[in-house]
Amino acid sequence: MSNNLPNLSSFPTDNAPSTQLKYDIVASRFMAGIENHHKRNAPISLSNDLGLIGAVLQGLVALVVMLIGGIWYVFNHKTNITRKNKL
Repeated sequence: MSNNLPNLSSFPTDNAPSTQLKYDIVASRFMAGIENHHKRNAPISLSNDLGLIGAVLQGLVALVVMLIGGIWYVFNHKTNITRKNKL
């Protein structure tokens, strides 16, 4: 390898696999730092939180309705059987 390639602050400019790996590592750390900065400085999003709370409440209401419907069905089915047996 020739020494006439520029070296920018210990970042060589050749196309060697070790150079590409070094740039990939630096770029991934840079992007992780930017993402962490955006997460730290992001405004509080109530719409996402309220959507999750709404979905949980909707699931709970559906479960309660199904339980009440099941109990009602069993109760009515049992009373119909006892009425038929009395006749």
